[in-house]
Amino acid sequence: MNLLITNDDGISSAGIKALERVLGKSYNTYLIAPLKERSVTSMALTVFQGMRVERINDNHYIADGFPVDCVNIGLYAEIFPKIDFVISGINRGVNMGYDVHYSGTVGAAKHGALHGIPSLAVSSGRIDPEDGYEKEAKLVLDFLEKYQSQIQSGEIWNLNVPPEVCGTGSISELVFTRLGRRRYSEKYEKKQIIEGVSEFQLNGSLLGHDEETGTDFEAYYQGKIPVTPIQLDLTEKCRLKELQSR
Repeated sequence: MNLLITNDDGISSAGIKALERVLGKSYNTYLIAPLKERSVTSMALTVFQGMRVERINDNHYIADGFPVDCVNIGLYAEIFPKIDFVISGINRGVNMGYDVHYSGTVGAAKHGALHGIPSLAVSSGRIDPEDGYEKEAKLVLDFLEKYQSQIQSGEIWNLNVPPEVCGTGSISELVFTRLGRRRYSEKYEKKQIIEGVSEFQLNGSLLGHDEETGTDFEAYYQGKIPVTPIQLDLTEKCRLKELQSR
């Protein structure tokens, strides 16, 4: 099976290197990643202008673009063989609840699904661990062996690994969940440049979430590995049915 691996943390991140190192023992891996960090870029795509792409070798490319650009090039620029599966990650930090709408990691996986390729987004609660995300990469390998055939064409599965997995610490601690409700509190710093012109900088967000059963947040904070299947169709079907019945 041919795996396309990308991320939003950039080509030099430990997470993508761990995925390639571990998965490359069992699969054909093809890596294309952004030149620099492209977090919180969702499904941004470079259009109407050129994009510089550097070939390292037949299996490794760097794109001066967004995560979605990397997937698009990997699928359509004829640099790789036909891709069977897209993996985006391992992200340094979780993507749960409404994070999936902002995340470049999830955005890349969604782009794979948009083009009919089964896709997986992988994120970790550990930040720059000493093992270089080796633990998470091995869990992804086990995950693929058990669940890869169940991910249908056009589906995205969103997987988050807590810092310490409970119980056996293995993929047996995986649970299927729905997305929870993320709460954001934003604060900008304002710096005046000249009269009438200011620079606004968002210095991070204070993140919270609703306490609900059956969500990715609940499972994650119990030490389990939440996996949420995500669909591209954003239609609110119950509301649509209600409106159509009037």
